[in-house]
Amino acid sequence: MRHWIKTVAIAAALIIIPASFLAAQDEEAKAAAIYEKAKKLVYEKQWEQAVKAYKDLLGAYGNKTTDEAHYWLAYSLYKYSQNQSKVNDQVRVMQDAVNQVNALLKSYPSSSWVDDAEALRIDIAEELVKSGLPEFKKYIRESAGDEGEDVDPEMEMKLVALNAMLNMDSEKAFPTLEKVVREGKSPKLREQALFVLSQQSSEKATALLADIAVKDPETHVREHAIFWLGQRRDAASFEALLKLYDTVNDPDLREKLIFAFSQSPSPKASDKLFEIAKNGKDPNAQEKAVFWLGQKNDPRALDALIEIYDKTSDKEIRDKLIFALSQQKGARARQKLIAIARDGSDADSQSKAIFWLGQMKDAGTIDLLVELYQKTENIEAKKNVIFSLSQLNSGKTVLKMIELARAEKNLELKKQFIFWLGQSKSEEAIRFLQEIIEK
Repeated sequence: MRHWIKTVAIAAALIIIPASFLAAQDEEAKAAAIYEKAKKLVYEKQWEQAVKAYKDLLGAYGNKTTDEAHYWLAYSLYKYSQNQSKVNDQVRVMQDAVNQVNALLKSYPSSSWVDDAEALRIDIAEELVKSGLPEFKKYIRESAGDEGEDVDPEMEMKLVALNAMLNMDSEKAFPTLEKVVREGKSPKLREQALFVLSQQSSEKATALLADIAVKDPETHVREHAIFWLGQRRDAASFEALLKLYDTVNDPDLREKLIFAFSQSPSPKASDKLFEIAKNGKDPNAQEKAVFWLGQKNDPRALDALIEIYDKTSDKEIRDKLIFALSQQKGARARQKLIAIARDGSDADSQSKAIFWLGQMKDAGTIDLLVELYQKTENIEAKKNVIFSLSQLNSGKTVLKMIELARAEKNLELKKQFIFWLGQSKSEEAIRFLQEIIEK
């Protein structure tokens, strides 16, 4: 045992690159993998699994996560609560969701997710109040612009009355809703009216939502109008979204529209995403469209991603495209990543493609990584190969790493091999380290 400890200590001393840096690199890669898995579960509406994935992420890598992770955990909890058969379980899960919203607002007060998180908290608070927990009324009060201890009875009654309109005849409710969304002084009241309006199936409701998405003085109210248009899923609402995209220039509104397109089952929505992704005039919009194309299990999406990659030389877009390709299923996406990894003309893209190939862990990954290591001269790409091999955690991997380490002449890379082999519990790795020390 002492000999093993001494061996590891001496091997660690040989490494100039701090172990803390490499360990951080390892943690970031693991956090990214869990994060992407969690997002996929949200898109697939697997709420229980999404909750677990986000809790695992925040529990293990809380310092490496973002405001977005807290939001989607809260959202997943809220959706999961609706699947509970017992009221006590529903309440417990919803309370957990509110806690996640509060964590986001406390840790990230300037986040772009603040408005969405506060709107979500209002929805949850209303459900909790109905379930007999009046202490959650404070969040409804805050939404009306009153954060003090005193309740604004008039505003509270207006919110309750708006919710009650969900059960009214839409023709009778529409004039009141229109007046609130056009003339209401409180943005939160207008947002609540938009929600009620979105539940109406009339063409008038669609037209009003589209109009508010352009004309409301508050950006977050316009964003809510776009969101609810996207949730309606009828042809008229989708056509309104298409017209809006060509009308607005605000990047936040465009991002909400792109999200709406990504969630729509309409083939026209995919066509619009393809168009935005191929058009490089708005880089921010292009990046968002590429991301959402990567989440679509659609052969046309893969065709578009490959076509865009082959035509662009923009580094940031290429990074997003490589990630999007890594999210696609099937051999064609993998083959494209392999082609990028083998092509040394773009060192940064080559390095990123190798990293994501290593995360796939398909049959043949070890042999592919070894081939890439031997053929490339790109030092960063070689480091990604070493890291990826170290994560595969098999006897064959350790032997291949030892074989590559023995042949490696570059001292920096050799030290990388030594470090990652030192993380292994393999007897072969221990013997290799001893061999270096005793040589």
